[in-house]
Amino acid sequence: MKLLNNHKGKLITSSILILLPMLLGLFTRLLPEKIAVHWGIDGAANGWMSTTLIFFVLPAILLAIHWLCMILSAVIDKNAEENNKMFGMMFWIIPVISLASCGSIFAIALGATSIISCAVLLIIGISFLLIGNYMPKTTQNLTMGIKIRWTLANEENWNATHRFAGKVYFVVGLLCLVAIPLPTAVLPFVLIAIILVAVLLPLIYSYRFYKKQIREGRATKEEYEKKLGEIVKKNKVAVTVSVIMISLVLIFVLILMFTGRVEATADDTALSVRATYWEDLTLSYDEIDTVEYREDGVDGRRIAGYGSARLLLGSFENEEFGAYTRYTYGGEKPCIVITVDEAVFVIGAEDEQSTKELYEKIVEKIAE
Repeated sequence: MKLLNNHKGKLITSSILILLPMLLGLFTRLLPEKIAVHWGIDGAANGWMSTTLIFFVLPAILLAIHWLCMILSAVIDKNAEENNKMFGMMFWIIPVISLASCGSIFAIALGATSIISCAVLLIIGISFLLIGNYMPKTTQNLTMGIKIRWTLANEENWNATHRFAGKVYFVVGLLCLVAIPLPTAVLPFVLIAIILVAVLLPLIYSYRFYKKQIREGRATKEEYEKKLGEIVKKNKVAVTVSVIMISLVLIFVLILMFTGRVEATADDTALSVRATYWEDLTLSYDEIDTVEYREDGVDGRRIAGYGSARLLLGSFENEEFGAYTRYTYGGEKPCIVITVDEAVFVIGAEDEQSTKELYEKIVEKIAE
């Protein structure tokens, strides 16, 4: 890790900046228990999260991502430091994301509701301007820049594509800044258009440059293929690490999507619900006002919580109940609706028979 050792000061400083939003956690008493973290096309909040998770867990996750990216850059590309300015920028990408995202969420929670769209466009715009400035100066490497088959296989193609991309990114950055005053409802479409332009134009340019080289006899398909083969052979470590990382991410996603349990138990004095990916629940029978068996299940939109192909957990809402808490498996399965004061809880077992038995046992315990 010689490369990281040469930049250990930047690594330590950037890590501290990533964790700096944790200080905002000291002011969580000023905020609601759950605050908005996601907004729809109309600018209205449609996703909430615990303040503790936002200001303590999110920076920790970003720090792990930061270290992983820097370590992979050092391992995969020994020559990354040749692009000193671009490599130096990599140290500050995650810190900016951490400070900007947590800071914006904190400001919005305190009432600055109009800041989110401005903050997003400002950060994206400045990022494109900076990257566009350094892009033409980036030499061929495996970790930074536009890494597609035509640029990696030919240095002339790499240089030409990155000069073109630098101009495109600079213009895109300016467009982001100009778009800040636009209505909130328009901004998602503007962002999509900007990202498509930034991604597709350099790719199309690189391919057309490749065809031009072939047409003018300045390169051949065989030379391109040979160079790509050499890159793969020479960088077996990079390919192996990439395959491992992608595999781990896929495995992690599959685990989240298709594992987990909801275990509801009607004990002597209370109903206990244990969920794999959400906080547990205990309801005393004395607290329960009503209990109802719903054969067709209950619909709803998740506000905060966990949703996968297997489980639906957390805070939901629908027209019938308004906000309610859900502990069920996915799909339109039978469930039990319980009210406690003004709170509504929707609980379901893994299959219809188990849910029905649980309902009958709850009714029996309440009647005792």
